[in-house]
Amino acid sequence: MGNPPENIPLNEAVARGIIPCSSCGASGADVRKIGDKNHFLCSKCARRGRVWTFILVALTILVVALGGYVLHTRSRTPSDPNPGPPPKDAMTESASKDIVALMDSKRWAEARIRLQGYLEPMPKRADLNLLMGKCLMGLKAYDLAVPYLKIAHEAGPPTRDQAALWLGLALKTIGYAAEALPYVEPVTELNQGRRDDLAEVYLDLERYEDALKILSEGALWGRHRALVYLGRGEEAKKLIGDRDPFMLAVQLREEGDFAGAATLLAGTSGDRRKSAEMSLAVESGDLAKLEDDAFFRAIGALLSGQKDKAKAAAWEFLAKTDKEFAPLRLERMMMRHLIGELKDADLEAEVRRLSRFHANDVLFYLALATGDRAWAEKAAASTPG
Repeated sequence: MGNPPENIPLNEAVARGIIPCSSCGASGADVRKIGDKNHFLCSKCARRGRVWTFILVALTILVVALGGYVLHTRSRTPSDPNPGPPPKDAMTESASKDIVALMDSKRWAEARIRLQGYLEPMPKRADLNLLMGKCLMGLKAYDLAVPYLKIAHEAGPPTRDQAALWLGLALKTIGYAAEALPYVEPVTELNQGRRDDLAEVYLDLERYEDALKILSEGALWGRHRALVYLGRGEEAKKLIGDRDPFMLAVQLREEGDFAGAATLLAGTSGDRRKSAEMSLAVESGDLAKLEDDAFFRAIGALLSGQKDKAKAAAWEFLAKTDKEFAPLRLERMMMRHLIGELKDADLEAEVRRLSRFHANDVLFYLALATGDRAWAEKAAASTPG
């Protein structure tokens, strides 16, 4: 019989290097704990095991992270309160239709906010600038619309021609007829057969004969205005007949018949009647009439030498009116000058860009506000007709 195996303690067997590796069979294994069990592994196999363990852990973390990212991106819907700026093509269909629907409903302020959100990441996108320009024109913020419309125009087709029409209207309404002309004068597919927009610019530039050549038969106001300033007053009266007392009142005012103009204005209605009555009151010296309106009250106070009262009326006017509302743009500039926010040079720079019809009002105001005869002479020289 052979001798029974030697009973050697585990620690001694490890120290003597006689335990075989359970992975590769080589002698010299040590006790390595894997999970909750002990294994006999040599140093080489133990290192290899640690490397694989690290790789598996890293892969597990990567898979979990990618899975979380995919789930996060799939869960982002249009109702997400913070979806971030949309990609360039994201608003082409549904968002664009929503904005156009708001504009069709004349909900200009809401459309403006929506458009601004899309324009921030895409400030040069032509169709968005065209829509923003139209939106601001709907709000009658014509001067604010101009930069957006210029971007749409400079981008070329398909936004160029539409932008040109609106640019011409915006600039002409502000009073910059000379700047409007290059946008409305070229013939395009959009304006063929409709040249009243160009005719109105010609009228502001005092090109009355050119305006008459292209004004449509139904453009009574434009035709009447051209005839009056051409000195063809009787022809202008026959054109209007009894169809528009307001136009006849304006003609009588131009001819110096203030009493006749006032009588005709009494039979008209609307905002243009009020404006015309105020202007007529200034020209005829009826200062009591001017008390009804803050702007004209300021002008009346200047006429009577009451500078403090004029400033008080100016502050009232500025507080009551929207600074973006272009139809009152020049009036606001005059009142800002009256309270010291603008200087003579600011208004003089504006005059250089305005057609004479608009510049005339500013120059007469400067003559009143400063008492400088030179401004009055410039105002008289700039009077059309």
